[in-house]
Amino acid sequence: MSGASVAGRPVVVTGAGNGIGAALALEAARRGAGTVVVADIDADAADRVAAEVRAAGPSAVAACCDVTDSDALERLADELIGAHGIPALVCANAGVAAAGNPLLEGSMADARWVMEVNFFGVLATMAAFGRRIAAASQPGWLLVTGSEHSLGLPHAGAGAYTASKHAVLGLCETLRAELPAHMGVSVLCPGLTSSRLWASGTQRPDAFGGPREPHDIAKAIIERGMPAHTVAERAFDGVAEGQFVIPTHYNARAYADARASEVGAAFEALSTIDTSSWDVSEAAASVLADLDAQADAALSRPDDPTDT
Repeated sequence: MSGASVAGRPVVVTGAGNGIGAALALEAARRGAGTVVVADIDADAADRVAAEVRAAGPSAVAACCDVTDSDALERLADELIGAHGIPALVCANAGVAAAGNPLLEGSMADARWVMEVNFFGVLATMAAFGRRIAAASQPGWLLVTGSEHSLGLPHAGAGAYTASKHAVLGLCETLRAELPAHMGVSVLCPGLTSSRLWASGTQRPDAFGGPREPHDIAKAIIERGMPAHTVAERAFDGVAEGQFVIPTHYNARAYADARASEVGAAFEALSTIDTSSWDVSEAAASVLADLDAQADAALSRPDDPTDT
């Protein structure tokens, strides 16, 4: 399936107040979007980026948006679509990272917060906008910001973050198989990108431990990443080409290759023991065929003469 064109149509970006999200909003403007919705939990940051988008040409709407509030996302989707129409592209980009710790020593509150934003926030964003796009006749695309952590293990010490990005890939792969023909979905898998991900803990809600001061080393490392505008350009190019997985950093191939090699070796070892198929789709088809046969048999049986 060919990808989405945003020319003259609305684009929605969550987590658009800085980093990759801001770059996606500005790239949408550069590619001729009609209106760019800049959504972020930080209202001031959303306003700043929306002003930059307007300076680039398109109209822009700044929206204060917490993706962990699914009801608020539903209301936002209704409001934005009512005012601007069905989006050509919805970028479910909002994401956070917790303090780096060995998995067994990490905070459960941090892990729940990361999953709430990175997984449930993505799901809620896709549901709020995706259902409305699916019900419309206009084509639309969902772009979800995963990570190189979706593809393998770049490094230890970020277990909840890595798990959340693996979950996003599984979520989108399932969605791809379920979407109507006029919709598509892509998973953006960036590597190290210059952004404010290091400061995401400053927005951590009280329910998950409250704000946390950023770590200077994390800041220094992340600031050495690829420019966010380069990631955004590659993201839009990938969507235009209809790619499902959109990597942006070539070095991340090593993480994907390492996983593929290990999985392949495990199946090669199994092939010497048993190659029988226990495919769930085949089993389901067999069960449905049996049920159909039983129904046909019941219809073809003559009426019992003892029935009254």
